[in-house]
Amino acid sequence: MSAVRRFLDLGSGHLPRVDRERLDEAVRFGGLGAPGACMAGPYGWFVHVPEDTAVGTWDGTPALAAILAHARALGCDHVLIDADGPVDDALPWFDED
Repeated sequence: MSAVRRFLDLGSGHLPRVDRERLDEAVRFGGLGAPGACMAGPYGWFVHVPEDTAVGTWDGTPALAAILAHARALGCDHVLIDADGPVDDALPWFDED
């Protein structure tokens, strides 16, 4: 049986620059320090949303935890954080770039 999953598409400005750098570093080191399963691409990240939305060993800002909680509340299993993704008014926007 196949399963269809939902994902939340967000602009990367929903993460402060320090968190974007931490995600890149976590992916480079095999996911160590990432908030769960995370893949990086040239324009952003695809992050699994855990059932409890806990970020475990994540030592970044609370922004990622808020994104994961928002995605879980919307019934999403993953978040695509993309450089060209949309702005979600329910989440903070960090205009650092």
